[in-house]
Amino acid sequence: MDTSSRGSTFAKYVRDWVKTWKLALRERRATQRVTPPLLAYYWTGGVPSAHAVIDVSADGALVAGKDRWRPGTVLLLTFQHATDSGSGLTAQPIETDAATVRARVSRSDADGMGFRFLHLTPADRRKFETFLLQKGAQQEHKAMSAKHPSNGGSAIIELALVLPLLFLFIVNIVNFGAFFFAWITIANAARTGAQYMVMGGATVTSPAPATAAQISTLVTNDISSLLNRGSLVVRVCTNNNTVVTCTGPGSSVPPADPEPSSYVLATVDVTYTYQPPVPLWSFPNLGIRATLPPTTLHRQGVMRMIQ
Repeated sequence: MDTSSRGSTFAKYVRDWVKTWKLALRERRATQRVTPPLLAYYWTGGVPSAHAVIDVSADGALVAGKDRWRPGTVLLLTFQHATDSGSGLTAQPIETDAATVRARVSRSDADGMGFRFLHLTPADRRKFETFLLQKGAQQEHKAMSAKHPSNGGSAIIELALVLPLLFLFIVNIVNFGAFFFAWITIANAARTGAQYMVMGGATVTSPAPATAAQISTLVTNDISSLLNRGSLVVRVCTNNNTVVTCTGPGSSVPPADPEPSSYVLATVDVTYTYQPPVPLWSFPNLGIRATLPPTTLHRQGVMRMIQ
């Protein structure tokens, strides 16, 4: 499976997860509206009469009645908890159990009038929520919670949906960070080996050139912080006027120097197999991996030596 196929598979997984999350969110929001035994009063020019509340939340309500006011009309609504005696709703004492809220008519249809509450402050909204959860409304809220178990478990569902992706995200951050660290370390080791190689020969006091074993030891010490150090391969080569001499496994050779009569071109090739610190699961035959696969890194340091 190529990279585009893996990308489409991951994109499909993300789309399915988003759909599931939105469904859980809609179910949770659907349970926030309750139908408590409430009566609503508003002034119509005469003595206010009681109107049954079909459903209500902290943001709005649907009130039954014959009145049909134009959308956008602003008025004060007073709510009272009521007791269902079997023959109708009976209001409880308004002195001890009532809440008044400013509201705007949002719709008028056969069911009644829909109101959108205009809470002045967040504290007003919390106060009205507390009122809704009192007495009979609290009992209705508990009944609806029992009818819709997702109200209590939606947060757990969302957490269960998010945790796998969050875990996968953290694992890949660690593995990608380790990959770039290994890449930089290998590049630095190749450059360090090449610099050490060209410091011998035609220099002050003419010390003996470094041997391939000494260069390999230097590179090995330079990458000692990496995992899977046993996979390291170091190849040391020189190109002396088209005469190529190499020590170590591999097939790479130094390029030709533009001034072959004056300089010897020296190269240090470093090959290393990167292993992710957190491998997780993988299906190599299907081309599906949860994180970075083992990857071969190759860097070459090239420098000129004086003849």
